[in-house]
Amino acid sequence: MDTCTDSIAKIKALSLSFTKENYDITVKECLTLLTELHDQGMSKETVYQNLHEYYKSLDDGFNKDFIADILDFVSGWCSPQNQIWNDV
Repeated sequence: MDTCTDSIAKIKALSLSFTKENYDITVKECLTLLTELHDQGMSKETVYQNLHEYYKSLDDGFNKDFIADILDFVSGWCSPQNQIWNDV
């Protein structure tokens, strides 16, 4: 498994294992993984498409909400300090 695929797999696994108590820590872990994907040259569109397909496969609930939050970071619909792919 290449590093990019491994990072996406880790984000998916984190979306299934977080708890209410460790939500913020888990989001930070995902932000780190997203930053690594960016730094390795993976495009925003590729990351978004991959995670969006995963999002669509989930049943409604906390796991789906979590991935929706992560997709916001990928798309840039978040606070400026958390934006990873700068389109400007």
